[in-house]
Amino acid sequence: MTVYLASGSPRRATMLSQWDVPFELLGINVTEIQTDDPEQCALTNARAKARAGSARIDEGFVVGADTIVACDERIFGKPCDEAGAREMLDYLENREHRVITAIAGVVMPSGISASRVSVATVWMRALSEPERAAYFKNLEYSDKAGAYAVQGLAASFIERIEGPMDTVIGFTMKDFYALCEELHVDLRR
Repeated sequence: MTVYLASGSPRRATMLSQWDVPFELLGINVTEIQTDDPEQCALTNARAKARAGSARIDEGFVVGADTIVACDERIFGKPCDEAGAREMLDYLENREHRVITAIAGVVMPSGISASRVSVATVWMRALSEPERAAYFKNLEYSDKAGAYAVQGLAASFIERIEGPMDTVIGFTMKDFYALCEELHVDLRR
């Protein structure tokens, strides 16, 4: 069965490639929603991406994913601009926050679906002004929930992580394999 990744995220594509999962990209564009419940927010967005992708194929397994950052009562998606990214990092630094990644899959043509949510806790240290200045010279923050990527330039900002690292990166592989098992998707071609 062909696996389709309903995502524009190069990180998710890289992760599947590194795990030798054969897949095809489906560039989809859905309007991501914001709710008061971080897990439900990520899950709703992941399901919307999987459904949008499944509408474009006749047969196969479509996977959608979404990652958000939550701290206190606030939910952080992708920043709209540098000012928004600076505000996010100002809020997240020197405290702990949660990173939530949801994965949803749809098997076509049956339309059978399943989903999973994974949560990791991240502690970010206080940042110096020179670190901020250097970080914002690069546009890495622009396409990242919470304005940072743990596998990128912001790696040195992180003091520790409890939970799966790939959840923080944005695609929890154990959840992907659990979906494949639950939906009877054979990854061998």
